[in-house]
This record gives sequence, structure tokens and C-alpha cells, in this order.
Amino acid sequence: MSRQFDADAVVTMQNGNPCFSYPPNEEKLFGYHLSVSKIGRHSAVEWDIQKFHYDKLNMPEPNSPEHCIEYGVVNYKLEVKQAAEPLLPDTPYRVFISVAEAPTDQRYRYLRKFAADFCISSNEQGEPVIVSALMDDTGEWQCLKPGESPKHGFWQKLFGK
Repeated sequence: MSRQFDADAVVTMQNGNPCFSYPPNEEKLFGYHLSVSKIGRHSAVEWDIQKFHYDKLNMPEPNSPEHCIEYGVVNYKLEVKQAAEPLLPDTPYRVFISVAEAPTDQRYRYLRKFAADFCISSNEQGEPVIVSALMDDTGEWQCLKPGESPKHGFWQKLFGK
């Protein structure tokens, strides 16, 4: 991930859909913003939601795969800024999650930002699975095959992952 993010978001499958969370933390937060975008030549926001609350009650934090936010499922009184579009197989996407706290004046301050690049592919049994998406040496985004490890090209070796 780029240095503009604090850590990688976690992407798992739940009920045949991607499900998003961030690594566990000890801080109690007041809300989050989550967006899923297609990446590459035809970038577009596919889903955009947020949830803020003042009393910290009745809102599980998506800070583990058990409490992840399933793509397109709107509950916990989420504010939908962009309705979920169907995700295409073997198409690169990025999930971005920012989490916030509310100082005493009730204006939110973002504390942590998480992101992950992913694709939905099929395993040998034809079941949907999450695989990594990455940019190749030519600058094109590609989806890894299930079980495939990323191959580090010149730019990845020079600048990170």
C-alpha cells in the first residue's frame, strides 16, 4: 500500500460478497467512511457509505472479519452516498476505509486510513474468492490468480510492495 494509508484493509468473503474491515484496535471510534472504487483506466466509485454516531451505542466497529461490512448490505443505519453497483469478476477494485473520533465540539477528526486493492475471482471449484490486484511494470492493473503470489517487478522492488 502507498504510504498515504496507515495499514492494509482486510477483505474477506461473506455470503458470496466481499466483506471489509480494518485491523483490530483498542481505540473506541465514532464512525467510519467506506468506499469501493474500480481502479484502472475506467476508475469509478462503486459504493460509498458512512456511519457516525454520538453515543457510541448500537454500532459494531468493522475492526475484524467477524464484524466486517458486507458489500452492498446496508444496516446499522448507514448513510449511503453511492448505492452499490454490481462488482465484475476479475476486475481490480480498491476499498478505502477511514475511521474517526469526535472531539468535544462534535466535528469528526480522521485518525486512521486503510486501503486494499482486490479482485473477485473463482477458485477451481468455481466459488468466488478474493485475490490481490496490483499494477504491473507497464502501469496496467491486473488481478492475481487464486493462490498466485505477487511477482515484484522493477518498480515494486524500487518503491515497496
